[in-house]
Amino acid sequence: MRGWSVSLPKPYYEHAGITIYHGDCREILPLIGSADFIFTDPPYGHNNNNGDLIHNREAALGRPPSCSDSQQARPIANDGEEANPLVQWFFREAKRLLGAGSCCCCGGGGGGPDPQFARWSLWLDEHLDFKQMVVWDKGPMGMGWHYRRSYETVLVAQKPGAACKWFDESNAIENIIRPGLAGISKIIPQADEHPTPKPWQLAAYFIELHSQPGDLVIDPFMGGGSTMEAVKRTGRRGIGIEVSEEFCEMSAKRLAQDNLFTEVA
Repeated sequence: MRGWSVSLPKPYYEHAGITIYHGDCREILPLIGSADFIFTDPPYGHNNNNGDLIHNREAALGRPPSCSDSQQARPIANDGEEANPLVQWFFREAKRLLGAGSCCCCGGGGGGPDPQFARWSLWLDEHLDFKQMVVWDKGPMGMGWHYRRSYETVLVAQKPGAACKWFDESNAIENIIRPGLAGISKIIPQADEHPTPKPWQLAAYFIELHSQPGDLVIDPFMGGGSTMEAVKRTGRRGIGIEVSEEFCEMSAKRLAQDNLFTEVA
């Protein structure tokens, strides 16, 4: 089957066209032959949930039972100074995985003093053709104090060599996702969820624009599994990779729900 390799490790979860691997994407992604589309949200290098506003909010509201200390931080793996070289490696690997005209859509964060999405846009363009920065207007009111953070970005790039794979005929797709579009709404992180969750509808929006049913979608930084849920709901195949076993388990339970999905051959 296109996109799979016999050298891959034993899956953490595998069912109905969706496979989850527990491990570092730098070890697993090179074993995958190709992909039709990539949607992912890498660590931004901002040390989220490690003494920041999200951490303080969780400490106030309560922590999951697995955290013995109610003030304990829940840092995201590779979310420090190692994030930038990690994402640069990933962009190079995305070029190898994608065929001509296929796209990579990458979460790029939002407001704040570090313009990380600007750097990432330039790095994407070194390996793929940078296409667009889409602004997700999450609606008021976000974290922060001065200029509260009420938007995030999705950076879109395509593999050169062919026309962009684009499956919308409305000619009405904007580069702003306005509140409520396609059922996309802001998620307030809960203490028993991933610290920076994304709605599955956000991934589904881009998946349906740039791929077709049965295509292989990859998320190398799977987190709590929202991309894989979108993959199942839209009838694609998917590979999710996550370095944290806690979030692999969270994603596997999410995918096991009976009321979500269409079987994919």
